[in-house]
Amino acid sequence: MHDPVLTALPPDPLALLREPLARLLTLAGPVSGTETLAAGAAMGRALAAPILALHDVPPFDQSAMDGYALGPPEGAGTAWRVTTRLAAGDAPVGALAPGEAARIFTGAPVPGGARSVLQQEKAKPLGEGIAVPANWPAGANIRLRGEDVRAGATLLAAGQRMDARHIALAVAAGHGALSVTRRLRVALASTGSELRQAGSGLGSGQVHDSNGPMLRAMLAAPDVELVEIGILPDEPLRLRDALLRASEEVDLIVTTGGVSVGEEDHMVGAILAAGGKIEVVHLPIRPGKPVKAGHLGAAVILALPGNPLAAYVNFWLVGRRVLDGLAGTPARPLRPLAVRSGFREERRPGRVEFAPARFAGTDPSGLPVVELLGRGSSARLAPLAAADGLCVIGPEVLRVEEGDLLALLPF
Repeated sequence: MHDPVLTALPPDPLALLREPLARLLTLAGPVSGTETLAAGAAMGRALAAPILALHDVPPFDQSAMDGYALGPPEGAGTAWRVTTRLAAGDAPVGALAPGEAARIFTGAPVPGGARSVLQQEKAKPLGEGIAVPANWPAGANIRLRGEDVRAGATLLAAGQRMDARHIALAVAAGHGALSVTRRLRVALASTGSELRQAGSGLGSGQVHDSNGPMLRAMLAAPDVELVEIGILPDEPLRLRDALLRASEEVDLIVTTGGVSVGEEDHMVGAILAAGGKIEVVHLPIRPGKPVKAGHLGAAVILALPGNPLAAYVNFWLVGRRVLDGLAGTPARPLRPLAVRSGFREERRPGRVEFAPARFAGTDPSGLPVVELLGRGSSARLAPLAAADGLCVIGPEVLRVEEGDLLALLPF
């Protein structure tokens, strides 16, 4: 299956979102505070300072093969005498004289005077030594000191989110411990008098809070410390007080529900009553409503819709990037894949639509074909759970036909 990035699909279906998303990210500046971790414990953490190589990598000339390190030739047709043996971890030995060779193994230090390493399968016995193929090239099968990294070179920039590749590079260059941005403290609250905890019994008119566990899972990361507020009823004073308490402890407050304009939607009023500032950023997306984001004290606050699919899409688009801004890392890019439509539909233009979709085969060129799942209410969770990603349909599209080129943001 092809895995093409959506660079060849004009127009960009996400173009309408890039400016408002960038505006939202300006709300979240990097937090202060660092900690030092063993390099192996830095997975998923953001570097607080650049990483420079403490020594050359490799730190000495190494053999890249099992075979023979060859000194200068002694004469045409003369056998090389094997005078020493070197394995990985052995200390270097003295220089090889003309006509001398060292039995050597991958990773071992190459002796001084060695011009190349001959793979063992190419060596032929000749008298008490070995014969070398004619015109064997100088430098063959030797990893030169510093050919990967030079001492003092900048390896990783501040803000780099570390993964296994970056950890390996830092350790190879001499680092046993790394300075990283402290963990982000994030408070999470679900609002709604109808909500009950997962697994509890339900009375008339009550539903289980699925947004809280969903967002808790989306927030699970090595650099996030979650502060649970839990379920808050639709009572303005209790909302205000809970937000105030949280703002004194955390870097980010994430809430779901109560952001519409109904009589029981109190979140925006509670934020303002607590002394917060709100910026309503219109993200022209379906599902979802305008994103309410701002500050309460020193904390960033992100108020998401209560409908589960809308909450998921908004946090996936906005919340993760707010976390990146707080950690001082580059915002995670949106990289849609090119796919073919396996469906037909009429649609209302004007908004970027994110619809749960799953793979349904490939077209003759190898591009994935997708089908939509469970169109309709943004409160539906079953289609989201069955999807392979979100199909992105641009705001200008009036009709989708089978075989049309579309975009997919894979999970």
